[in-house]
Order: sequence, then structure tokens, then C-alpha cells
Amino acid sequence: MKAVEFIKNLSKKDGVVIIFNNDGDGICSCALLMKYMKSSGLGDPYIINQPMPVDKNIIKRIQTSLPNKIIFLDIAIDQQWDIIKKLGGISDILVVDHHQIHKDLNTHGSQSNTVVHHNPRLKSPKIYQSTTYLMYKLVSEIGNFSDSVWIAAVGMISDYNLEDSKDVVDEIRKKYSLTEKKLYDTFLGRMADMIASANTTKAMSCEQIVHSLVKSETPEDFKTPALTEAYKEVQNEMSLLENDFAANSEKHGNLIFYEIKSKYKLASSLSTKVSEKQPKKAVIIYEFRGAKVKVSSRNQSMEIDVGRLLGEACKNIKNASGGGHEAAAGATVPLANWEEFKEKAIALANK
Repeated sequence: MKAVEFIKNLSKKDGVVIIFNNDGDGICSCALLMKYMKSSGLGDPYIINQPMPVDKNIIKRIQTSLPNKIIFLDIAIDQQWDIIKKLGGISDILVVDHHQIHKDLNTHGSQSNTVVHHNPRLKSPKIYQSTTYLMYKLVSEIGNFSDSVWIAAVGMISDYNLEDSKDVVDEIRKKYSLTEKKLYDTFLGRMADMIASANTTKAMSCEQIVHSLVKSETPEDFKTPALTEAYKEVQNEMSLLENDFAANSEKHGNLIFYEIKSKYKLASSLSTKVSEKQPKKAVIIYEFRGAKVKVSSRNQSMEIDVGRLLGEACKNIKNASGGGHEAAAGATVPLANWEEFKEKAIALANK
């Protein structure tokens, strides 16, 4: 497998940059790769957390470190071909991702000989495996990383859908003697919440969380007072938001809208939480930020493909972008076009 060979062939002489998504899945997949590098004596890579799509200045940030190996984790960088095109001229690139495919970077364009694109959807568009799951499987091809399976568990839970990851789920259950129906209902789920809370409250940066995971040998090593306090703070806020959602959300057939008002960025966490109670509905949590509207959407049953829904609703709206997975997606819409987007989304969800 080319992705295994890419990782296996990393050397002490390489300048490695890892760009990872700024969520639990991205954080944990980065930590697993760094655990591998540490155990192999490869030194510390330069790590950069990014949203999706990545910031426009990312190329300059990467170039300052003079890398010859660049690794993207949990980022659909195939949607930003201009970045790959520029970086492919200076470095070999590995992309480990699980989002819907826009371009197969293994074959697309003149840079294809320098890019390894590892995404299970290249084989089957319906496969849903978190990037943390993929990274755990990759490093486990090289060595025994069963002692770090708890990090894999936390990242997988952060990404929610575990249906196509049952082999590692079984490994986790056996190792920690877990009997709960959902992994999220275990101590590993609370750790996923702690990471999300620390990220949301800015108690720790994504990079600090990664380094803390890498240093931790066991789950207990990772549970710091800063993480626990952030978790409590966010749980209190989430409880208030869930009650307000129940009272003030707008129902439009198969689609539910709710405007979130919070000092924290909790749209993604709230959309996941409330959609669990209404799995057949598509939930859209939105927040007004200046001249833009940020959107987070979930549909637990995947009967409504929210990635496709948001992408279609953004079509022909200038400066709007949207997409993601069947069960989880996000969008950014200009404030001036919000009502247009809303009407299109309602129509699409109720075809």
C-alpha cells in the first residue's frame, strides 16, 4: 500500500509538515502519526491545524519550514487543487482523508507522481471510516500500536460514525472490557468531549492537545485539570442550548433550522447532539458572523445526504461553499443570500 510505504520511508533527514483538521478526528490522527514518528526516532514534525477549506495563507506557512514531505490529515485538499499543484513542486505529499472525493490525486494532473492519496472512498463512495481509523490501520501495518488504540478510539468517536470501523471497535471493546452499546457512552466518549471542549473554549490549542496526546501513555495521563474544567463549562452551555433548541427551532418537513447564539463555537457539537434525538430529520444549526452565515448540518440516518444537500443549496450563490459527508456537513453562506440558501435547502430536503 502506497500510504504505508510513504510513512515507512520517512527518515530523520526529512523535513516533515503535518496539516491536520482542527477537530477531534484530525487531532487524534495527527497524534497517532506523531506517536509512530517518535517511536521510530524520526523527531518532531512541524504541525499546523487548519479548518476546511484550508486558509489561503497555508502555502506560505508551509514553505517557511522548507519541507520535503507534507502530510494532510482529515482535510479534503482534493477540493483545493491549486494548493496541491503549488506544493507538489517542492515536496512529496501524502493525503489521508475520508471526505467525499472531488479529485483522485493519485492520477490527477502533473503532480500525481508526487502525491499519495489515501481515501477509502476511492474504492467505494459509500465507505465511511474516520481519518483516525485509517491512520491507526496504517501505522499498525508497520508496528504494534495497540497501546495507543485509545487515541484511535477517541478520534473515531469524535467523528461519530463507526459502522465501517468494526474491527477496531471490537479491539477497543476487548482491550478495555467495554459493554456499553455505544462507545460514546464510555470514558472514551468523555475524552472526545474534553478535546472538543478544550478546542472550543481555547483552553488549549489544537497543537497543544496533539502534543499532550503524544506524551500520554494511557488515557489517565491525558486527563488534565484544564481539560476537565473546559468540559464542565461546555456541558453547562450545551444544556442551555439544547433546551433553547427544543423551544425555538424551526421545523420545515424533513429539515430543522436553529440559530445558535453562544460565546463558544458549538454549532457542530450541538448539531450532532440534537440530531441524535431526531435521526430521520436533517438538522441545520446556523450562526451569523458578520457578513457571513456559518452552517453545521447532521442527519444520523443518512437518508438525507447533508453533504450533497448543502453543496446543492450553495450552487449558483456567489462566495457560498458547502459539503462534507452524508451524515455531517458544513457550509458558509453570504448573509445577503441566506434566505435564498434556506429556501433551496428546504426544497431539496423535502423532494
